[in-house]
Amino acid sequence: MMFMMRSNSCVEAFEYCADLPVPDFPKGGARIRVHYAGACFTEAQFKGNKRRVRTPGLQNTSVFPGFEVSGIIEEICSSVTENCCVTSGDRVVIFPEDSHHFQEFGYAEYVTVKDTKNLIKVPENVSLEVAAMLPCGGLSAYNAVMKAKPYVDCIRKNRERCNVLVVGAGGLGLWTINLAKHIIGNCNSVRITVADTSVESLLLAQSHGCYDVIHWQDSDHEQSLIERTKNICCGGVDIIIDFVSSLRTVNRSLKVLNKNGVLIVGGNSRCEIPICLNTLASKQQSIVGVKTGEPSQLQELIDLIASDKVSPPHYTTFPVNKASQVLQDLHECRIRGRAVFQVIPTDNE
Repeated sequence: MMFMMRSNSCVEAFEYCADLPVPDFPKGGARIRVHYAGACFTEAQFKGNKRRVRTPGLQNTSVFPGFEVSGIIEEICSSVTENCCVTSGDRVVIFPEDSHHFQEFGYAEYVTVKDTKNLIKVPENVSLEVAAMLPCGGLSAYNAVMKAKPYVDCIRKNRERCNVLVVGAGGLGLWTINLAKHIIGNCNSVRITVADTSVESLLLAQSHGCYDVIHWQDSDHEQSLIERTKNICCGGVDIIIDFVSSLRTVNRSLKVLNKNGVLIVGGNSRCEIPICLNTLASKQQSIVGVKTGEPSQLQELIDLIASDKVSPPHYTTFPVNKASQVLQDLHECRIRGRAVFQVIPTDNE
């Protein structure tokens, strides 16, 4: 038997459910005992909500949809063990496949995967706590930075400096800052700036090495925020990575974006945004959508963490029975950085 913390939508409290049957894994799959899970909502929980969620947590990327799990393989189908890179007892992180057998409405003690190719082995020098933050938050940020890199390289060939703006200093934003510093640099030729509505979040971004920050205070006039952003970024922005992707942030981003600039959006707000195509065409700007990356990119990200080339953002670990309060605190931006749930302690804890 197993337990599960269950919630049908991203605004409902989690309920503790005990004595549930342990799921059987499909042929060619495996069953994983979950030790840690990143604090985020599944697509099913967002769709289960009857109204559009508008909270500070969505506005600064503290809250986002995804499925993040790390644990230990309890059992694997015998038909795949000979040609598989993992085996029973391995520490793994799960790549969230599109048609998964995961528990979509909460945090369960066990999950199953139908394809063992979506199990990525975690090196011993990477904690399962950190690994639990990689499959969606870390991977989405990694994919966005990798999308930005060729544009940054092209600008650097033609100009002295490329200005990169990260919108939101929550969990996704902090991952983006740490990865961008390593992959595209933060030097004389590349300047990384972060914008957020919260002073506390901006201070946390500075502690992660992003010293150029912009306070997008909600009460300020829109035009003054645009002018402030252009001034701090010395004339405008060349590349913007925006995981908030709300009506306000996208419109503001396009107004501070330089000619030939690129806006990379994560679309977490799920809102429709009117865009003037004539202005977009005349300025030769581009909008690029980005979602969670591929299993190969997840492996690359794990390798970066294991080699100490990239550090994880600030995070706090909570017992999974505190899920309701933690998710509410994330909605209200009362938790800085990422939150991780301990589902089952490991043997050495």
